[in-house]
Amino acid sequence: MYDVVAHLPHRGLEAWKWSDLKSTVEARKPDGLSGPMRPALSTLDGMIIGETKPAEGSDPMTKMASILSGGATKITVPDGAQFDQPLVLRDLRQGNAQIVIEIGKGASLSVVEHHESDAGFVNLDLRYTVREGGSLSRTLISQDGNDVVRYARAHVTLWDGARFNQTLLTFGGAFTRLETRLACMGAVEVDMSGAYLLDGSRHADITHYIDFAAPGSTVRDTVAGVVTDKSRGVFQGKFHVRRPAQQTDAEMRHDALMLSDKAKINAKPELEIYADDVECAHGNTIGQLDEQSLFYMRQRGIPEGQARALLIEAFIAARLGENEDMLALVRDWLESRS
Repeated sequence: MYDVVAHLPHRGLEAWKWSDLKSTVEARKPDGLSGPMRPALSTLDGMIIGETKPAEGSDPMTKMASILSGGATKITVPDGAQFDQPLVLRDLRQGNAQIVIEIGKGASLSVVEHHESDAGFVNLDLRYTVREGGSLSRTLISQDGNDVVRYARAHVTLWDGARFNQTLLTFGGAFTRLETRLACMGAVEVDMSGAYLLDGSRHADITHYIDFAAPGSTVRDTVAGVVTDKSRGVFQGKFHVRRPAQQTDAEMRHDALMLSDKAKINAKPELEIYADDVECAHGNTIGQLDEQSLFYMRQRGIPEGQARALLIEAFIAARLGENEDMLALVRDWLESRS
């Protein structure tokens, strides 16, 4: 019998010291801990959808998903395929699941993931492979209820000439960890951006690990956060540049606003570099709203609550680009607190 709780990550592990999944599960005992998940997938003409053997791996959450998912869903995008619509993943609710998506050479795919549940436990293991010259655009929206315990991890393998774009927005939950792990196997282009907005006692952890194994990649990784009440935001980011990965150009940045003295933010951007011809940088700031800007807006007749909301929206919007759906959700969150 597989003891699920015994294998869950805990704060004694360096990568989980600010996000104690084991203690959260022991305290809340959420439904769906040992069962399979049945996600819903939109279908696009030309895709091949089937099943494959679950990936095992040494990571405890990957192993858990492989044992308890009942089989992995596999989606194959043929070489050179192009689609007018995105692939949409829904019903990512209670239980364990693995989804494998392989994008062929020169093919292009947009994926929209809706992570939304009212209660329960979620362990989702996603595996993306982008072959030479292919591109993947991933949009992730996390809107869980207060009692949801969610772990979603995406392994993305990029081959030479591949492009990867990711935009992420989360409002946390009882426990939310959204982890993205990239393997850059050739000269690739990556643009990752995201934001978290947390209130109440919600928790959100955004963890990024980018492994450079070949020369010539360009990566931009930016995350912004807003925390208030007794919520907690976590950002962990790491660039691992191996010796062959010369001419790597990578930047990582995390910026956050604390709107309450009872809220918490933990951030750890890291560089581990073994190549000597690279340009890599990271930055981190944590602060409050700019009082001068707030004063300027109030002097022009804008009420304080509205002025604060406008400043927060501008701060977050810089990371979400022109994604109107995400910006609308940000405005809804701000209005709910006004």
